[in-house]
Parts: sequence; C-alpha cells; structure tokens
Amino acid sequence: GAVFLLGAWALVVRVGLYESRLLDVQGVQVEGISTLPQTDIVGAAAVPIGAPLASIDLADVAARVAQVPAVASAAVTRSWPHTVTVTVVERAPVASATTPAGVELVDAGGVVYPGTPPPGLPRLVFGAVGPDDRSTRSALAALAALPPPIRSQVLTVDATIAGSDVPGQVTFGLTGNRQVVWGTEDRAAEKAAVLVPLLTQPGHVFDVTSPDLPTIRR
Repeated sequence: GAVFLLGAWALVVRVGLYESRLLDVQGVQVEGISTLPQTDIVGAAAVPIGAPLASIDLADVAARVAQVPAVASAAVTRSWPHTVTVTVVERAPVASATTPAGVELVDAGGVVYPGTPPPGLPRLVFGAVGPDDRSTRSALAALAALPPPIRSQVLTVDATIAGSDVPGQVTFGLTGNRQVVWGTEDRAAEKAAVLVPLLTQPGHVFDVTSPDLPTIRR
C-alpha cells in the first residue's frame, strides 16, 4: 500500500513539474545590470519559453550568460511558478585600451571587453593588454594603489617589462602635462603616500621609483 502511494505521489509530482502547463517557463527576469541591455542577457541565457521550469539546467544557463564579455559572473535560479531569474555581476572598467577592434574597456583583472569608456577613464598605452600580460598586471596594480584624488588625474598608464627577471616599470601621464615615474610594484603604499604632497609642488616629472628619495624635474 505504502509503495503504491509513494509511486502515485511521484507520478503526481512528475506530472505537476514536467508534463502540465502549470509550472512552465513564461519569462526570464534579469537582475544586477546597470549598463548592459537586458536583451543581451536574455538572448545569451537562451531559456526555452514553454519548457517545464523544473527541466531547465541552471548551470548551463549561467555558463552561457557568463560568456557575455561584459559579464563577470552570473547566477541562475528558478522563481516558481513560471520564471527563471538571472542575477548578473557586471565587469567594472578601471581603464581603457586600444585594440584591433578599437578602444575597449579593461577591468581590474585585465580582461578586455567591448564598451564605451566613460569620461576620465585612464588609457593603457602599451602593447597587448590582457589578464595574462605582466605589463597589464603591473599597470593595474599601480593604478589601484593611487589615492582616488590622484587616480582621477591620470590620463595614461604605460608599463614596460625589461626582462624575465626585471620588474615592470610603470609611468603615469597626468593632467597638466605632468608625468609620474612610479617604477615597480613594490612599496606601493609608500609611493602613494609620498606622491600626494609631491604633486603639490611645481614640476613636470615626479619620480617616486624610490619613495625614500623622491625627485621632481621641472
């Protein structure tokens, strides 16, 4: 008797979840976007409208949405009875770079993706920018170390890698035709602290390669 009842209940559940029209997908809800068009996310999700909500492979949907270049991550859940909810974390641009496709955005991890740079976004002005490029990592680490009032004055960031055993050298181009020679990634907090008062002085080139001996060239 009990086995029959369990079997009957399982059949009812299956019919309710998979075979009736009561719990099918009628729409996709997108959360977390601010700059991305919702249609881009819905299109990438490719959720079959009318399919049983229980049959949707949430991991597959999330993986498809994560392929959108401006998406950092995506989570997908079922919102019973009829909705698939996609929650997106967008990439946040910290710089721009010129690529074969034109000017594109760069996030804090060095990922390059399409988009229009907002006003005041620094431009990376060296070779092949990317998450696996040592120059990119050096440039973005130095940029992140700058206090916000100084970061807002940065127009360009250059970075050179002299060799496999030589640390990257970073140089900032600032407003007012000024240049900051930052040097390597080491002692970043000390360099930032020294640079704040240094930039209140007149000059053209502000060198904090050695924060113990900062120099100004006019």
